[in-house]
Amino acid sequence: MNRSEFEELEMQVQQSKLPLKLYLQQVGVSYSTYHYWRKKCTAAEKDSLKQELAPISFKHPTAEPTLGEQVPQGVALLFPNGLRAHFGSGSEKLLMELLTHSLESSHV
Repeated sequence: MNRSEFEELEMQVQQSKLPLKLYLQQVGVSYSTYHYWRKKCTAAEKDSLKQELAPISFKHPTAEPTLGEQVPQGVALLFPNGLRAHFGSGSEKLLMELLTHSLESSHV
């Protein structure tokens, strides 16, 4: 079996609406082989996601906040998946050191 054959099998499993073990028995694929390929393909997807770097921008407010508008102090990182990480005022230097170190140690 190769990756494309596994992907085809995975699609057929989803379309069959049968329990996994029963479907695999019908097509002659062992349960352990199916899970080997599932784990292998999932790991490859995770590796490809690890290699993608998201752009990070640091913006200073361009206008004074209006009355009642609260502007958090510090640094906020907004990731492509919508996650926002906020680091309070005074953490800018430490955050830059951590980001620099993580980029230097990555194999991208």
